[in-house]
Amino acid sequence: MSTSEKRSKRPKPGSGHDLAEKVSRLESVVQLLSKQLEDHICVRSSIESGSTASQSPQVPERRAHDVLPPTPSVGEGNKLSWLSQVTLSDQTQPDQVARDTTPKYQNETYVRAFTPVTPHISPSLNTTVGWQSETVEPELPPPEQLYVLVDLYFKHINTWIPMLDRVITFDILSRQWVPDESDRVLLHAIVFVSLRFSRDPTHTPEVRELYRRSLKRRVQMYSLDHSNIRTIQSMVLLTVDMLGTSHCPETSNMVAMITQSILNFRLGFELGHSVNSSGQATTSVLRSRLLPPPSSWIENEERRRLFWVVYSMDRYTTLGSHSRFGIDEKTARRRLPCRYDLFSEDRHVETRWPRWDEFHGDVQEDTNQNAANLGSYSYHCELLKIMSQTHEFLQISLDINSQADIDQWRQRYSELDQWLSIWLRSLPGEYSEISQFCHSDTKSKISNWIILQTAFVVAIIHLHAPAAYPSETSVLFRPSYDAMQKCLGAVASLKELTLDVVNTDMLDLLGPGFALAMWIATRLLLIHASVEGHTLDSNIFFFMDTLRQLGKYWSIATTYWELLDPVIRESERVGEMRRSAYTLQQSLYNDVNARDPVSTREELTPTELLSLDIFGTFNYPYVRTSTTPVTSIRSLPRIEAFNRGPAAGNNWSPQ
Repeated sequence: MSTSEKRSKRPKPGSGHDLAEKVSRLESVVQLLSKQLEDHICVRSSIESGSTASQSPQVPERRAHDVLPPTPSVGEGNKLSWLSQVTLSDQTQPDQVARDTTPKYQNETYVRAFTPVTPHISPSLNTTVGWQSETVEPELPPPEQLYVLVDLYFKHINTWIPMLDRVITFDILSRQWVPDESDRVLLHAIVFVSLRFSRDPTHTPEVRELYRRSLKRRVQMYSLDHSNIRTIQSMVLLTVDMLGTSHCPETSNMVAMITQSILNFRLGFELGHSVNSSGQATTSVLRSRLLPPPSSWIENEERRRLFWVVYSMDRYTTLGSHSRFGIDEKTARRRLPCRYDLFSEDRHVETRWPRWDEFHGDVQEDTNQNAANLGSYSYHCELLKIMSQTHEFLQISLDINSQADIDQWRQRYSELDQWLSIWLRSLPGEYSEISQFCHSDTKSKISNWIILQTAFVVAIIHLHAPAAYPSETSVLFRPSYDAMQKCLGAVASLKELTLDVVNTDMLDLLGPGFALAMWIATRLLLIHASVEGHTLDSNIFFFMDTLRQLGKYWSIATTYWELLDPVIRESERVGEMRRSAYTLQQSLYNDVNARDPVSTREELTPTELLSLDIFGTFNYPYVRTSTTPVTSIRSLPRIEAFNRGPAAGNNWSPQ
């Protein structure tokens, strides 16, 4: 099939009405099948027996007030009180959800991607319209199950990784002709990651495992011989699943592979954006020839979203480590993605460059012009820019006995803190009155904003923990009480947010990023308990219980629980384990940087590995070797209590 033929089969402007009708029919089928599956009715036998929508069991819908209630403020004057307000999705029109689902224009089906649709099924409707999957791809489930699994993907995953368009994806299923191989492989990846949410009684653990093995093998084998956007998207979905399962070497290899694919295709550069280095330009131009230019705005936006998804994976898997990012900021010159509804409507809009990007300087004018086109994921990407610079800042070693070094460190720390405050204040004003929408919105539509809230919590802890709980102290460099309060405020906000999530049964709508936030918050509470005069915060047990519940969907949450449980049971060991983690990390760092590294250490013991897992990411700032011995780390867990007086010398951090 020629390139022109493939392009001609993509949705074009003006064809939205036909696609909308297709999706409307498919949504009706999915709703019917989902209800049948939830009541443990065999989908295939029910359809073949001619059951209609009126005969299908009805599952009671949740009442409006069961949706996420307003979150109480963390505390008066606390900057994190915004977390009680920002819960609106950009994927829908909130004032129309509960009161009016009548389309106002032909493409509103795109906007209502997650709005419940009352099925109007004709008895003669055939759910196997389009190509027959079992005759083309034996690894894929039957068509009626395939529709449900794709729908589950858009409900449970695509909300917080908005990489794919729902209409285009469902169009692959409804085509009368057999889709090209790359589209079919993408379906393999979607089924692979969404099987965990299936309620089909025929999908037993054994059946799921067989499916997953064949699906994963199919995607990986195809990606070895083909390089295109669909291939990278498919590999990204496999990586999402692996990140939600474990942080094994295979997962790291997958992240490295998709990161390199992004670099090879120059997806980090916006169209028309030049490269400074002539040598880099020559190599990049040659590689870019492997990827044809986008044929439409929506295809370019799809590539932009793909870049930001891989960028975020690279950032989250690197934060807190002593490693460098796979995607350097010099190769990350992309505009922010637009709101998801604009993407789905194929509305050609412009977005701004990310702020706090050294390559674009002041973008205030651009900000005012295009802010209306930004959604929750746009702000998430912008937040990642600050988190990236925080990570780079923490890689700089510090002489804690040098006043000049300390002054420079504090200046940069204060600047990053101000950026987080500016970012927080820049969120759209309508979200300050968001509580009224929480009671009328479908819960799957606010999961993207919940993930944004947890990302901000991670950003706060990432920046302030080194100042609040430094691995070493000196007469000149003391723990900051202000920074400690900001860390605890972030944890308290996450606790209130998590309580709402649990009470409204939303855990299955969130991903591994939510587990990561609880993992970071729980470890911070352990470190805080090591400070003299402080005890273990009881909220830690709530986070642990929630991690166990989330483990039903993403097993990495169970892994976090298993690592934390023995330490919490013997919390008096925290100081000893943190000392061990610090010593080990310093030893490993010195070995790597030595001219002739000769390590005399044997393999690490299970206790040492556990110490690194739990406390290694808090060993900041990295302290340079000094002629003056520093022994404060040896005093853990009984670090001196913070002086709470107004003139305290350790209240140096920014307000």
